[in-house]
Amino acid sequence: MPEGNSSYYTNSVDLSQDRYEDFVVSDLIADVEHRFPAAAVRSNRAIVGVSMGGFGAVKLALRHPDLYSFAGGISSAIDVPRRSFSIKRLGQSRHYNAIFGASGSRNRRDNDPFVLVRSADPGKMPYLFLTCGEQEGLLPANREFATLLRERHFRYEFPSSRGGHDWTQWNERLPKLFESLNEHTNSLANPKP
Repeated sequence: MPEGNSSYYTNSVDLSQDRYEDFVVSDLIADVEHRFPAAAVRSNRAIVGVSMGGFGAVKLALRHPDLYSFAGGISSAIDVPRRSFSIKRLGQSRHYNAIFGASGSRNRRDNDPFVLVRSADPGKMPYLFLTCGEQEGLLPANREFATLLRERHFRYEFPSSRGGHDWTQWNERLPKLFESLNEHTNSLANPKP
């Protein structure tokens, strides 16, 4: 669950020094595998995030299926690249444009999980664990995404429960996430009882 500094784990269009996708998929993996006795193989690698990080984890898993066997998105802001400019949310719109480019741009499409899922081979994708609180504004987009995963025959689960966009709800989901993580990563490293 890497820190992403509101980057959506994306290489910024406007800020050339903000190369968060490169950081997560290259530098972070190399650093973890250098510092810890981690197995340097896809079957033992997972990425998980909350909200902005949930978007990033799912997006990176779809863009780099060779790197991860599992991705978890908790209360994912899954629809951010599809959000259009809003004068009511001027600062947020500018922030999204700085990261993804203008609405309708190729870079937005290249980083949009809804677009990525439509062109991905479900058999080569990591297992996806998605969850969202039933009182969250993000729930409709997450349900739409889960429906698309089902239609395309992805391996995934989407448990939802009461709760808002807060750690009360997220803490309740973590045991199920880790249970699923254990079940869907390398079975040699995680033998079943």
